[in-house]
Amino acid sequence: MNKRFVLLLVFSPLVISSCSLMNVSGEDFIPVSSDSQTTNPDVEFAITAAEFTDQEGHLTVHYNCNYSSPFDVAGHSFDHLNIKGVRASEITSANNAFSVLSPVINKDLKFEFFDSKGSVYISTRFNGVTLYGETPIDDPIVYPKGYSQLYWSDEFNGNTLDQSNWTYEIGDGSPNTGWGNGEQEYYTSSNDFVGGGVLTIQAKKEDVGGYHYTSTRIKTQNKVKFTYGYVEAKIQLPQGNGLWPAFWMMPNNSVYGGWPNSGEIDIMEARGRLINQSSSALHFSFPSGGHTYLSEIKTGHNITEYHKYAVEWSPDSISFLVDDVPYLSYDKSQWSTSGEPSSETAPFDQDFYIILNLAVGGNFDGGILPPDSVLPADMKVDYVRVFKK
Repeated sequence: MNKRFVLLLVFSPLVISSCSLMNVSGEDFIPVSSDSQTTNPDVEFAITAAEFTDQEGHLTVHYNCNYSSPFDVAGHSFDHLNIKGVRASEITSANNAFSVLSPVINKDLKFEFFDSKGSVYISTRFNGVTLYGETPIDDPIVYPKGYSQLYWSDEFNGNTLDQSNWTYEIGDGSPNTGWGNGEQEYYTSSNDFVGGGVLTIQAKKEDVGGYHYTSTRIKTQNKVKFTYGYVEAKIQLPQGNGLWPAFWMMPNNSVYGGWPNSGEIDIMEARGRLINQSSSALHFSFPSGGHTYLSEIKTGHNITEYHKYAVEWSPDSISFLVDDVPYLSYDKSQWSTSGEPSSETAPFDQDFYIILNLAVGGNFDGGILPPDSVLPADMKVDYVRVFKK
């Protein structure tokens, strides 16, 4: 199931946010306040997920907003929230989410935020609310040919990142500022959210830690690690100059020495300015020393749509696939490591772990930075699965 949601967004009386790419019907325009001195602010507000959590009608809503919350908009003291014309009560606000008690049980909801003067300053619709007792439907699990065991998966069906699977990497990778790649983001533990069966990693324009951008980078090191298998994720990538999303793997214990001696497997990397291609790569070292890599570009798919990116990893070969179709394969005679020069399979014969991140700038695309108009930008992950034979 493709779990993308349709949003109709309206923010001020005669201004529609640049984030909205939909036609807006007349009924969706915000009425002008009866107080001629009141003007509605330019609020950038989008609901990312919503679900009813019990039979009473408690609704949890996840959102993005350019203010600290939709209840804290400058010059518009919050008075009440209507959901499809019914005033909500018992509002509880949290980071990028709020919970309300609403008697409306419907998948198609309209939210209206009113200020103390009775003016609507945010109005937005959201389709695809999960009803109480309804389990979000994932794509059915299809086992790759020759694989009979689902070794591990994260379907992202909860409301928060499962930290029994994932660890946040925070900062700039110091002492390798920019994570050794010249990246221009500061990774935080607050640029991601889970809802509607999807993990979203978001890059933003904001100043943190001496950097002008933030994003999220997560890994399964010491939590989910394995040697060999079929690793797959269904991902939707953002468009825009300077955006560098990646789905990749690193050695859990660098038994053959520091990078690149213990190897790196890049299942998918993409440049947001080139929306019809992605790439895959292996990094390793020659027995005589020095970094080398094997890489190839895959074209013909639009990265802003959901696609399945995968690697099939065995002792003898490593193959990369997009939408179940292999496009690149290397055999063990093509890789090596100075850490174990006599081995036929090293460094790709040890446990590796999974990484998901959305970088900004960096060496991969020549240090290009995104214009403000493409931020915030979202990388959406439907699931990550590891199969074994």
